[in-house]
Amino acid sequence: MKRKAVTRKSATAVMERPRMGRLPMEQMVSFADMLRMTDPKIRRIIKFPHHWFPAVYDRKDQAALTDIERERFLCAYQTLIGNGTLGQFVKIHGEIHYHHGSQRFLPWHRVYLLLLEQQLKSVHPDVSIPYWDWTKATEQGFPAWLASVTPTVPMPAPMSPISVTRFPSSSADLATITSSAPAVMSLGDFPTFTGSLEGIHNGVHVWVGGTMSMIPTAPADPIFWMHHANIDRFGHSGRRLTLV
Repeated sequence: MKRKAVTRKSATAVMERPRMGRLPMEQMVSFADMLRMTDPKIRRIIKFPHHWFPAVYDRKDQAALTDIERERFLCAYQTLIGNGTLGQFVKIHGEIHYHHGSQRFLPWHRVYLLLLEQQLKSVHPDVSIPYWDWTKATEQGFPAWLASVTPTVPMPAPMSPISVTRFPSSSADLATITSSAPAVMSLGDFPTFTGSLEGIHNGVHVWVGGTMSMIPTAPADPIFWMHHANIDRFGHSGRRLTLV
């Protein structure tokens, strides 16, 4: 069988055809980006569920939110309380998933945050969970704009509603609890890192007190989500860790 000759024109066309779409390879930062830019012929054969590629957006420091952003977050949060969604999330957190005291702590809570965030966005598309950066001296106290937000969260039957309470300690105590954050961030192996970060996490929960101090009730308090958004920020900061 004779092989078809390749003309100079056709060879050039083959060489110039972009295999992965329009973005240069050096600009692709993840496998998800590569899949998004896959040749249209491949995309027709392999169907990629839209939930594989959640929209990318930035979370803001809660202290930097505008009045409108605060109102929209609280409106969305209250809506999820009213329609029973938040109660379901609180219930899930109280069940035994071995998501505390193990290496599942960071990835489990990352998915948990994203799922709640999707529900918030279904109410206000521009709402995301802000983070509470308790390492900053200016934020080493309970956020003033949340101090009066103590909702009662209906729970799935036969569980009783949860009324949010808090008994925050002093700013000095919070500064002490979070002072080891720089040292934790310098750790190079994942088990030690995640365990140490979870230790800070536990201390902040206890510092807030009340509803936040108990695993089965903590997510009823909106500060829970902002606290975990900060843990998520530290836990997935792009550092290279070793699994041992």
